[in-house]
Amino acid sequence: MNNSIVIVGGGPVGIIFALLNKSKISKILLLESNSEIKTHHDKRALALSNGTKFILEKIDVWKDLEGMLTPIKKIHTSQKGTFGRSLMEAEDYDQEALGYIISYGDLISVLQKKMSNSENIKALYQSELLSFNNSNKKQSLIYKYKSKEKSLNCDLLVLADGGGKEINGIAIKRANKSFEHSALVTHIETDIPHSNIAYERFTNMGPMALLPNLHGQYSLVWTGPSDRIKKINQLDDAMFLIELQAHFGDRIGIFKTCKKRITFPLKQSSITEHPKENIAIIGNSAQTMHPVAGQGLNTGVRDALVLSDCIKNDNNLETKLMLNEFNLLRKKETKNILRFTDLLVMLFSNNFVGINKLRGMALSLLDLAPPIKKKFVRKMSYGK
Repeated sequence: MNNSIVIVGGGPVGIIFALLNKSKISKILLLESNSEIKTHHDKRALALSNGTKFILEKIDVWKDLEGMLTPIKKIHTSQKGTFGRSLMEAEDYDQEALGYIISYGDLISVLQKKMSNSENIKALYQSELLSFNNSNKKQSLIYKYKSKEKSLNCDLLVLADGGGKEINGIAIKRANKSFEHSALVTHIETDIPHSNIAYERFTNMGPMALLPNLHGQYSLVWTGPSDRIKKINQLDDAMFLIELQAHFGDRIGIFKTCKKRITFPLKQSSITEHPKENIAIIGNSAQTMHPVAGQGLNTGVRDALVLSDCIKNDNNLETKLMLNEFNLLRKKETKNILRFTDLLVMLFSNNFVGINKLRGMALSLLDLAPPIKKKFVRKMSYGK
C-alpha cells in the first residue's frame, strides 16, 4: 500500500476520520474487531455537541440522522437540598439546540453506510492488529482477519480503538487516574413528557443526568462511588425506581419503567509521551474522561478533524512535522478539557462539609452572570 492510512478502530471517531480524508488519501484501510452489525442495536445514549454537528455536516452525514436525534432545547441544573439552580436555553445563544441525543447504534449504522459507499475506504470487520514494526523507515504491520495473519505497509497508522489493548511494537506512555466511581446507564420512562429538557442533578452521592431521548423517554447517567452504584444496580426494577425517585425528586413526575441497566468504572487517562513512529492517536485511545460534562465523544471527534486538517494530502503522511503539529494542537485543548471535567468532578462528585451550600450558590450565581454562562455553553459546544 502506497500513500495509505490504516485506522485501528471502527467506532464513530475512527469512521469519521476516514470519511474526512476520503478525498485526500488514495487508500484507507479500517480494522475493527467487532462484526459489522454487533453494535447496530446498542441503545447507549451519545450527546453530540454543536461542534460535532458541524463535523457531521462536513462529511454529509447529518441529514441522514434525521428522525434519530433528540435536540436539547434547555438544560436544567440543580443541587439536591438547596435552592440553587441554573437554566440554559438554546434560543438565548442563537442555537437550534444546546446539543443532540442519539443512540450509539443509530449513529454507527449511518456512519458505516456512508463509509461503504466510499471507494477508497475498505473496512475489515472481525480483524485485529497484532504487531507493528518501523524498521528500515517502513511502517509494517501484521493483523489477523478471518483467523489468518496478514501483513502490509502503510504511511500512517491511526489508533482509534479505545486504547484498551496493548499492541506489540507500540509504546505509549499514559497518565491514568481512577475516580473510584462508576456510572450506571439505562433508559427511563416518566409520566411527564420531557419537552426536550435535559436535567443535571447533583446529589450527595454524585451527579445524575437525565437526557431527553426518542419516544418521550430519558437516558439516565448516574455516577457515584463504585460500591454504592453496585448496590443500587443489584436492586430489582421497582426498588431501583424508588431509589432513583428519592435521589432525583419529582420534578419530572413519577419514574414508571426502566430498561436494562449497565454499569462501568470511571477513569481518566491521557498520553504523556507519544510514540516516535508515524502513529497518530485519537478518541478514547488518546484520552478518557468523566462523563459529567458529556465531552468524551465530542473531544474524540475534534481529534479526528484536527488530524485531518493537518494532513494536507498524500505527500505529507510520512512527515514528523505533520504529527508534531497535530500533537501540539491537541495537547492544549485536551489538557484544558481534562481540567474542566476534573473541576466539575471535584465540585459536584464530592460531599465535603459545606460544599452543598457552595454548589447551590455557584448555580445561583451562574444564572446571574450571562457572560459566564455563554462561555460555559461555548466550552460544551466547541471545547473552547
